[in-house]
Amino acid sequence: MLNNNKRIFEEGKEYLLSFSEIDINILNNQLEFPEKNKPRTIKGLFKKMIEHSKNRQGMPNSIGDVDKLVKILYDFDPIAVLQEFKNWELLFDYINKNYKTPGRMEKSNSHNYWVIFCKSIISIANYLSKFNNIDDFNKYVFQFINSNSDIRLSLPLILKEEIFGYQFALSCDFIKENISPEFIKPDVHIRDIFVGIGISHDNITDYQLFRDVINFSKSISEVPYTVDKLFWLIGSGNFYNYNIKINTNKKFFIEKIRCKTGTAHNKR
Repeated sequence: MLNNNKRIFEEGKEYLLSFSEIDINILNNQLEFPEKNKPRTIKGLFKKMIEHSKNRQGMPNSIGDVDKLVKILYDFDPIAVLQEFKNWELLFDYINKNYKTPGRMEKSNSHNYWVIFCKSIISIANYLSKFNNIDDFNKYVFQFINSNSDIRLSLPLILKEEIFGYQFALSCDFIKENISPEFIKPDVHIRDIFVGIGISHDNITDYQLFRDVINFSKSISEVPYTVDKLFWLIGSGNFYNYNIKINTNKKFFIEKIRCKTGTAHNKR
């Protein structure tokens, strides 16, 4: 299978370039890690992590623009937030009293988006309070990046445990888009393609899929972000940097790869 990996990757690029709307510059730009997303301060990191915590269906509409909470959250200073709000309930009550929220606030409902959001904010503040500055955080992250895939996996697992509402895939997505190109998000498009062309097994866990994509990336000397984004684009057709949406067909791509490489669908 290793001999086929580079061919699969190149076939993926050729497939996307077969659409008239996409040229090599658009594709390469979309496959490149967005360095501009990297936080430059702990405050910037706090804000980005808060924004990412509402990245679930329906929640953005209920929470609205995080920038409007800048005064309540002390210019996104995690230490100041913890000093003022000892728990999520105090933060919830203050927001409920002083801010007109887009969505309904129901403190007794554990599924209420504002309950979840406030719990996330306090847990993020607690997590970030251990770092003196952004350099301290970056040194911490580097320990995971500069290691094998199993150790790298532990960073999103830590975020999953430390931050309320951050599941494994959401944690991976945050790191991938904001911290390091050495991570991937085990989403449905990558799962369908990797299982479909026989790289991964049926019923694979997100944890195992993460490792498969990392190993695939290493075998073709590409950063994981680029591999992740290529197969995500084949599944979604969403070139969001350019507001271009193409009508891709990942089932067609899977069948094409299976025919060209002779790969079989693995089951267990």
